[in-house]
Amino acid sequence: MRNIKHTIIAIAAIVMVGSLSFFQVSSMSADKLARDMRLGTSNQTQNISIELSESEEQQTVNDVTAADTNTDITETSEENTDITTETIQTAEPVATEAPTAEEIEEKSNPVSAYAKVTGSTVLLSTPNDESEAIGNISGAEQVQILESTDDWYKVASATTGAAGYVRKEFVTIDKAIADDAALQEDHYKKGNVTSETGVSVRAAASQDSDRVDTIDENTNVIITGADGDYIKVLYGDDYKEGYVINTGLETTGEWVEKDEVHSEIIRVAEEEKAEQEALARQQAQKEAEEKAAAQAKTSTTTRASAPSFSSSGSASGSSIINTAMNYLGVPYVWGGSTPSGFDCSGFVQYVFKKNGVSLPRTAASQSGVGTSVSRSNLQPGDLVFFSNGGGISHVGIYIGNGNMVHAPHTGDVVKVTSINSSYYISHYAGAKRVR
Repeated sequence: MRNIKHTIIAIAAIVMVGSLSFFQVSSMSADKLARDMRLGTSNQTQNISIELSESEEQQTVNDVTAADTNTDITETSEENTDITTETIQTAEPVATEAPTAEEIEEKSNPVSAYAKVTGSTVLLSTPNDESEAIGNISGAEQVQILESTDDWYKVASATTGAAGYVRKEFVTIDKAIADDAALQEDHYKKGNVTSETGVSVRAAASQDSDRVDTIDENTNVIITGADGDYIKVLYGDDYKEGYVINTGLETTGEWVEKDEVHSEIIRVAEEEKAEQEALARQQAQKEAEEKAAAQAKTSTTTRASAPSFSSSGSASGSSIINTAMNYLGVPYVWGGSTPSGFDCSGFVQYVFKKNGVSLPRTAASQSGVGTSVSRSNLQPGDLVFFSNGGGISHVGIYIGNGNMVHAPHTGDVVKVTSINSSYYISHYAGAKRVR
């Protein structure tokens, strides 16, 4: 009976310790719970040993029972402690990953850069082309790069403080590149033909397109656009337009305002229109004179000449040559028509005007006035014309002995040149006499 009683007491102690552990878990932290459970187990083991020490025989039984009980309690307590601690630790929030040193550096020291745009571009609220526009930046405007993500930068304008996302292709740290892009909004670049054989001008940006002209080496052009391997240019006194291969020229680093170019194009077009109208009037007058002469049955004939643009005055070849030679050494200036600088047709127009003869402004238009003269019958004061294959591109004043005075090209000056050189022989396009 006593053994049964002892067993019951041991079981009761185990149940009591388990119950105590269960209630303590709900109100204590993991560390405190583990300490309390170990202390409770020790006290229960001590109490059991004291109650069962009635006899030596019983003491032995009690020792065995208490030892077993103590082991069970300790294992149970430690198991409960491990489970409780694991449960509490699992419930704790996961720590947020710390920012990298690069991220901290990027946000602490934003990079200065510039907007590489022609005109302006918008700042977006998120790195997405469909997101809301929240501001804008203009060409060459300074910005601070705040973030970098895939194909986008988050930037802040140094001028307005507006911040937003913009594609990386519209931002550069090179101010010269940004300035170049910004200038293209209202300026054209100037270029110069570098190919020793000149470059072919085509009607479209394709090698299969018709060749309409040739531009000589060292000739200045205005670059108005690009299409693949071809550059769209304006060239000549009358601002003809065409496409040339991009390997045949290079930029000079100079710019010209678009408004200035457009004004010149309009001026040339108006002059050519006025010239055509004047030619038509002169042609009508010539036909009327011929009709009147035929009706009067006179033997007088009119000269078989194309309508002239000359004034009522006339000029001798020698006076024209004397005037022209006064300007030897004047630099060539594209579009120039004064002693501060001439292009070829501007020089001819100026010299003839000094001698009372009015001529059109461009070489192509000048070739349409006066009387045609064969090469073998050239006289001093005659106009000699040259072509690159696509139309009249150059004019000079014949001075005799196979020579002409002219304004050749960019980088040169008004000078005397032989028309019998291989180049001018191969490009010769005719002559006109205008007196």
